[in-house]
Amino acid sequence: MRALGALVLTCAVLIAGCGSSDGSTASAPAAPATPAAPAAPARACSSAKAPPAKVPGAPLDTILRVPADVRGTPAPLVLALHFATGSGAQMEQVTRLTPEARRSGFVVAYPSATAGGVWAGADEIGAVTQTLAAIERSACIDPARIYLTGISNGGGMANLLACRFPGRFAGVVLFAPAVSGIGDCRPSRPISMLEIHGSGDPLVPYGPIPAFVAAWAKLDGCAPGPRSSRVTAAVTRQRWHGCRGGAAVEHLRLAGGRHIELLPELRTAGVDPARTAWRFLASHRLQG
Repeated sequence: MRALGALVLTCAVLIAGCGSSDGSTASAPAAPATPAAPAAPARACSSAKAPPAKVPGAPLDTILRVPADVRGTPAPLVLALHFATGSGAQMEQVTRLTPEARRSGFVVAYPSATAGGVWAGADEIGAVTQTLAAIERSACIDPARIYLTGISNGGGMANLLACRFPGRFAGVVLFAPAVSGIGDCRPSRPISMLEIHGSGDPLVPYGPIPAFVAAWAKLDGCAPGPRSSRVTAAVTRQRWHGCRGGAAVEHLRLAGGRHIELLPELRTAGVDPARTAWRFLASHRLQG
């Protein structure tokens, strides 16, 4: 996490590097929802051969982890987007998603941003969607179970992708995303979202986050007023109900939790970030 600390401090001095309120950079504000790129058709997978660890033909350098147990059958995919000035390799290390993928049976991909390790918002959407297509050519992926997760700047980018391509992703988990509001997000269908944040975050302050999550709940047609419950002594959950299309919107608040230290502080508080993310995502899939 020391490397994460040194790298994410960039966000403290340049919020544009972490993403604006809608997940894009200041020079590239989000536009209305874009028609989703066509998903790869579902296909039978007969080969159990291990795909390459790096995705061939992808514009973004991408680490691909495909557990042996899911080779040869259409599997869920989690696309994990790193923090500012980070890399896919560092994202793999700090999230511990790869061990969870082996335990729970899903594929995980860790792309690296090209602009100095900072996700460039709308300017990088094409590279991400082309990388996703390359992943689907390299491994057997269930197009109804493709998910996003991201931390900080990567969380802002994941939020932007969810807004633009709700027909491509079945759910998104955001860890301390670099957002300050919902922005111009108008997805064409409900998309399930879990946001996890520390109340003591000095880089992406907690203040606007409840309104951001409530705005997502409104977009998804959820009933107003979340129900609150305690997960552990330091972690509380807000959950919206009655969302359209079976979508779900949830928020986890870590009391006193910071930005750079969020993932290890969650573990100390009794919440495993990787397992929590997967349990939320695994309960959702694209319909139709």
